[in-house]
Amino acid sequence: MSRKIVIVDSNGVRSISDENLPLNIGSQTTAQIRIPGSVTGGSGASIDLLEGRPFLHRGVGTEVTVNGEIITANRWLIAGDTIAMGGVHIACEFDDDVLRFVVTRPVLEYETLPPELVPPAAAAADAPEPITPVQMRAQPLRPAARGRTAARIKWVVYGALGGLFVVAVYLFTAQAVLIEVEPADTEIRIVGGLIAPKMGGRYLLRQGDYRIMLSAEGYHPAREVIVVDDSPNPSFRFVMRKLPGWLVVTTDPEVEGRLFIDDAEVGVLPGVGVEVEVGAHAMRIVTQRYLEFTAGVEIEGREVRQELHAELQPAWGDIAFVTDPPDAEIYVDEQVVGRTPATVSIMAGEHAVLVRKGGYKSWTHTLSVDAGRPEQLPLIALVEVDGLLSIVSMPTGAAVSVDGRYRGTTPAEVELAPGRRYEVIVSKPGFGTVTRSVEMESRRGHTVRLTLEPRLGIVRITTDQADAELFVDGESRGHANQELTLPARMHRIEVRKPGFATFTAEVNPQPGMPEEIDIRMLTPAEAVLAAIPQTLTTSDGTTLLLIGPGELEMGAPRREQGRRANEAQHRVRLTRPFYIATTEVTNSRFQAFKPKHTSGAEKYRQLATGNHPAVMMSWEEATGYCNWLSTQNNLPPAYVFENGEIVLVTPVNTGYRLPTEAEWAWAGRFSGGGGQLKYPWGDQMPLTDGAGNYADQSARGILTRVLSNYNDGFPITSPAGRFRASPL
Repeated sequence: MSRKIVIVDSNGVRSISDENLPLNIGSQTTAQIRIPGSVTGGSGASIDLLEGRPFLHRGVGTEVTVNGEIITANRWLIAGDTIAMGGVHIACEFDDDVLRFVVTRPVLEYETLPPELVPPAAAAADAPEPITPVQMRAQPLRPAARGRTAARIKWVVYGALGGLFVVAVYLFTAQAVLIEVEPADTEIRIVGGLIAPKMGGRYLLRQGDYRIMLSAEGYHPAREVIVVDDSPNPSFRFVMRKLPGWLVVTTDPEVEGRLFIDDAEVGVLPGVGVEVEVGAHAMRIVTQRYLEFTAGVEIEGREVRQELHAELQPAWGDIAFVTDPPDAEIYVDEQVVGRTPATVSIMAGEHAVLVRKGGYKSWTHTLSVDAGRPEQLPLIALVEVDGLLSIVSMPTGAAVSVDGRYRGTTPAEVELAPGRRYEVIVSKPGFGTVTRSVEMESRRGHTVRLTLEPRLGIVRITTDQADAELFVDGESRGHANQELTLPARMHRIEVRKPGFATFTAEVNPQPGMPEEIDIRMLTPAEAVLAAIPQTLTTSDGTTLLLIGPGELEMGAPRREQGRRANEAQHRVRLTRPFYIATTEVTNSRFQAFKPKHTSGAEKYRQLATGNHPAVMMSWEEATGYCNWLSTQNNLPPAYVFENGEIVLVTPVNTGYRLPTEAEWAWAGRFSGGGGQLKYPWGDQMPLTDGAGNYADQSARGILTRVLSNYNDGFPITSPAGRFRASPL
């Protein structure tokens, strides 16, 4: 987040943009904060920002203190710090939004006393003895004076040697860094380190991070960061980004229009120039009556003003109309544009042209106009009209046919030859049809006015949500439970209530045949389920039935006869609907997947009958058939082979699969939520006739234990679908 920079001094309060950082503190005229000294002096110190934090950069040759401490290197600044330099104090007053520097300069006071006056007599008495010039003689230095002079010389020499040492150390530890900037006249300022001397086109910089401030006329100011390390011959190259240029567009003729640059609208014409970024652009001018003007433009940038003149071409053609007789109205796309003879400007493209004059037949033509190309149409010879029959109905919009030929909708005008009788039929959905016999006696006009009687039907609507809102053809009719009287035509019925899915239906009420619509409003989840097809048919003709989700208890009580160890009672919740086949997979369908499967016909031939269930197959064969059937129906396979096993994919997809134990129990024993049964045929023994294919009396020659009081007629398997289905 950038903060506002404010300087408060004897000149007032001024704001500094961060583009003008760093703030120079010195005696030169360009310094933002001035201190006493020579105007040609350098910058004693500067204040800059790094990552949003202010810091003080110490210059060379000037003593700078912060809070009374002499600083020898760069230092972070915080609120409450006081910088002292050259007698000037700078107080740092910072907050979240403003960096304020309050400058206080010393007040110099000089007390000038009046001279002491001496009386003339006293002055004469005390007059000094006249000064007589004598020859100058060199005085020998005293030993103490010679010692002080030698000491001064020694310290000067030491200081010079120390300075040379520091310079030598800097020269030996600094690297010659090449900084190239395009354009070449860019001003380069380096922030960081003590000094940054330039020698032979390179800057001598020690290892570390430096901020490079770049500025050039016509270019965006730039700030870059460089890192000087121990790499040999370090060099850095920067290219300044040009400022946008100005584009001024004029047109001939000068008309109002819109100016687009790269498909973005940037201004209106005629108008002032627009600022455009440097580079190649596609320019487009759009006006109402001229062809679209397009051109490519190369923007130089650097705030250079460029002009572009566009010669606009007309987007119309001048079409000349002449009629016999003259003074006929000219219509173009149903708009009157003049009277003949006339030359009319028509926009390029195809247009419907109509020329009309009272007492004459209308002349119609589809005219193709080329932009900028005038055209003289051939003479238009108008023909006197036949009798004109005007047909008006209430309501309007009724279909009109004359002698079995459709002639439009009311109100309609039909030209008919006089001297004969015509049959006129007018009809509209929801209204009674009207037939009239009309005789045209002359070329004069004749008007037929008809009133159509509405045909009404009754629709009674009831719903389990009495406060739901009823809409008919998009118009609210109030609460849903009501009786409607509607015209005998198709209507759209909607019943809406927040929290429920909108019910929609179409109804065509008929007179004398009341219609009733009983609506049960569904929640969004119920509506989604209701929209799912109740049955599906596979490519091999198998029918599948949709079973809704639900909750059931599986297993058996501990004391139930025949209970097995793995049949512990537990609740199971099915969360999603599923489809299940209405019959077993038959031999003929399974053999389409595996032709050599016999279902054990080697022992019992009846097992291989085509319409009997396929039996005696492995898990691999059963899952393989499911994947094969999925492929035949363009569905993803439901099973994959992982870690040496065939497993169901996760998450479960829409491919065909075998039902889970819970799904099988929910469909067979719990009727898909329709009610629980102890046995497939009911809750009591014995079996009822036609209950299913069981070990019955017909199987005595095959099995040792059979039901003595039941006979289904099939000693082995029975045809699929032979017995009564479960009540799903």
